Amino acid sequence: MVVDPDSEAVREETRRLRRLQRVVSLAQQMLATQVRTKGEAAVLIQGVRDYALTLFPGDGNTFDLIYTPRLQRICDDRFGRPAGNTPAGSE
Repeated sequence: MVVDPDSEAVREETRRLRRLQRVVSLAQQMLATQVRTKGEAAVLIQGVRDYALTLFPGDGNTFDLIYTPRLQRICDDRFGRPAGNTPAGSE
């Protein structure tokens, strides 16, 4: 099946994806500069995930694979990695 790149559905999905990318980018900036506690960070990340699910219902696993590690890495850099949670090969 060939999808017409000019179709309304493709344009709508592209618009939603750009919106999500802007929200994730803003969350990254906030995590790096404004969030003061791990709890605030967790609330922010969950809020971004919830928003992603409103844009792309049923795609929570995709968010968890693509965006959660990126956001969590910023938290780890800022607040430290939880004990016993070291990346493979860093020992």
